[in-house]
Amino acid sequence: MMNQLVNHTTRLLTWTSHLAHIVISLALVSATVLLTTLFFHDIYLAVTSHSLIKSFLHALGILLLLWTMVELIKTELDYLQGGAVDVAVFIEVALVVIVREVIMLPVAETHPGWVELGMWTGAAALLGLTYYFVRSGQYRQRQSVARCDDHQTNGENVQ
Repeated sequence: MMNQLVNHTTRLLTWTSHLAHIVISLALVSATVLLTTLFFHDIYLAVTSHSLIKSFLHALGILLLLWTMVELIKTELDYLQGGAVDVAVFIEVALVVIVREVIMLPVAETHPGWVELGMWTGAAALLGLTYYFVRSGQYRQRQSVARCDDHQTNGENVQ
C-alpha cells in the first residue's frame, strides 16, 4: 500500500516537473521574442529621436536583458539534456540585472541619491564576490577530479 502511494506520488511529481519545465521553456522563448522586438524598436527610436544617448542606453539595457534570456535558455537546455544546473549562471543573471540598473540610472525619471547608488554598488560588489567564490570553487573541484582521473588512468590507487 505504501509503495503504491510512493510510486503514484513520484509519477505525479515527475509529471509536474516536466510540465513546469515546458512552461519555463515557453516563457523563456516568449520573453526572448518580446525582448528582441523591444530591442529593435529601441534601436529605431535611437536613430529617429533627438535623444540619441538616452535611447541608446535603453537599447543597451534591453540587450543586457536579452543576453540574460539566452543564458537562461542555455541553462534550461543543459538541464533538459540531463546536465546539472550551474548556480553561477543565476549569479551572472542577477549581476547583469544590477549592471543594467546602474546603466539606466543616468536616464531615469528620478535621479538617485548617494544611498541608492551605494546600495547598487554594494549589491554589484557582493554579487561579483559571490560569483568569484563560486567559479573558483568549481575550478578547484574540476582540477581535483582531473587529478583523480589522471591517477586512475596511470594505474595508481587513489584513496
